[in-house]
Parts: sequence; C-alpha cells; structure tokens
Amino acid sequence: MATGWVRSLQCKSNVLDDVASTPKKIQSRVSLSCTTISKESVFIVPKHPSNNPKSQSSTHKPRRKRKPVPVPFPPSPLAPSRHSSSSFLSLTELPAGHSSRQVVEIIFNSSWSSGMTGDTQFAGKIEMMFRVHNPARTVARFEECRNAVRARAHFSKSTDSRCAADGNEMMRFHCRTGTCSGSGTDSEPVYDAGVAMCAVASAGRILHGVRTYTKSREAHESAGGGSGRWAMLVCRVIAGRVGSVSEPIGHCDSVSIGKGELVVFDQRAVLPCFLIIYKV
Repeated sequence: MATGWVRSLQCKSNVLDDVASTPKKIQSRVSLSCTTISKESVFIVPKHPSNNPKSQSSTHKPRRKRKPVPVPFPPSPLAPSRHSSSSFLSLTELPAGHSSRQVVEIIFNSSWSSGMTGDTQFAGKIEMMFRVHNPARTVARFEECRNAVRARAHFSKSTDSRCAADGNEMMRFHCRTGTCSGSGTDSEPVYDAGVAMCAVASAGRILHGVRTYTKSREAHESAGGGSGRWAMLVCRVIAGRVGSVSEPIGHCDSVSIGKGELVVFDQRAVLPCFLIIYKV
C-alpha cells in the first residue's frame, strides 16, 4: 500500500511538473496561431472602398457619357424643301451689268442682226434675264445622251470627231410663247423655262422633236414673230449625228431642215441655260 501511494505521489508530481511547464508551450503556440490568423485575415476580410480618389480611379474606371440623340423637328412650312433643288427647275435673275448677262446679251444681239429678213439690228429691249438651274436628274439625263452618242460613234468607228469627243455639243436658241395667266385684257403672259416637243412638217415628212436655231432672230420668226413680249431660251444641245430630211430617223440624232433650224429628236439632249424676256 505504501509503495502504491508513493508511486501515485510521484505520478502527481510528474503531472504537476508537466503542467508547470506547459504555459510556455501553450503561450508560444497561441502566439503562433494568432500570427497565422492575422496573416490569413488579410486575405479573408473584404476590402472596403477607400475615400482616396486616386484609389477609386485606379480600381473603378469612369463610364463614358452617352451623347444625347438629337430629336428631329418637323420642317417649317416657310423653309425651302431639301429636295426642291434636285426635283424642280428654278431661276435666278441676273441684274443689269452682270458679267454673264452681258455675254448673253452680246450673243443674242449679234445673232439677231443676221436673221431671215436681212441684216437688221435688234430694235427691242431685253427686260429680264434668268439663269436656269436644272434639276440633278435633268443634268444626269443630259450627260447620258452625251455618253450614248459617244458610244455609238466609237462602236461604228465614225469619222465625226465631234461626236466621239463631246457628243457634238453646241449652243442653240429655242423660242417660247407665253400663256395667259387669267381671263381678261389685263392678264399677263406666263413663260416656261422648259423646252417643248412639237411636230414639224418638212419634205412631206412629220418630224417630232425640239426645234432649235442657230440665231435668235430665226427662233423668233419661227414662233410667229411680230411685236410684243417674248421669251427666248439659250440652250446646250447634244446634236449627235446630224442627218438630212431624206435619211431614216433611226440613223441620226437630229435633222437639219434648213434656215438654221435643227430638230433634236431626244428632248433630254436639250438643256436650257438662260431665259431671256425681251420686248420687240
């Protein structure tokens, strides 16, 4: 019994010694565990947004502002249409003394003096002159006629160099008669800046086309002549291959019937440039 009790006391002493020595080990272990927890907590704890603007700009990119989309407003009834210049013919008046007007007046007056009735100076007066602004479609068709004439000249190997070069373009006069704007004696005539197709009887044949003339007086006489107020168009004409009255119509683009008159079969080949309002 005594020996067992002594052994138990020795065991208790050994346990106490171990307990006495454990605080240092436990403290060191606890400290190590705390350090590891603190190091791991850096990666576990979520980051909160900082108040520093530089840190915000580095982490969060600013969004691009969207440009406001303009809202289309309905067009004003007084404003000109955007498509008016490409759809309708328009006129611009040339005042007296304008350089273009002076050139056209010289051509008009000089060609009047050698008309059908002899050398007679123009005794009338040019009251107004307008520049004709043709629609884009009209100009495009005019150039299509030129290209068609050039293509036919190259294909047929024609000796006419003018047709192959520019379609045989020339300047011609085309007279227009005015139409009354209303009933009564005080009604004023209205003049159109467009060319007109008509039927022309020549050498027992009827030709349908636009009548153009080399001189202004010839154009005036062909429309009836006489005194009063008249309108004359100065036009660019793609004459193409000029034939005679006896030739078939399909073999030429225009026909010369004498006295400076040239009948152009294709209306698109006549492009008005200036409108002259004159009084005889």
